[in-house]
Amino acid sequence: MTKSREFLLYNAVLSWLSNYGSMGSELTPQYQELLKEVEKNYEQSLTTKTQKRGRPAKRQRTKKATSNPSSTEESKTTNQET
Repeated sequence: MTKSREFLLYNAVLSWLSNYGSMGSELTPQYQELLKEVEKNYEQSLTTKTQKRGRPAKRQRTKKATSNPSSTEESKTTNQET
């Protein structure tokens, strides 16, 4: 299962903050800001849905003529008489 880019970034920032955020690094505030931005993008990627189009395209069915030889012979004879 492939993960989205937003999920991977969100997970990476959370991992950094959980491992190194409590050490008092000077980068912690920047990572916290980055987490807020990435979190918004990640939530938006979850809520976007593809728009469904109308009904699916189908080809029109054509009526096939029945291949009854007796009916075609009758129509030929009636056409010749007129």
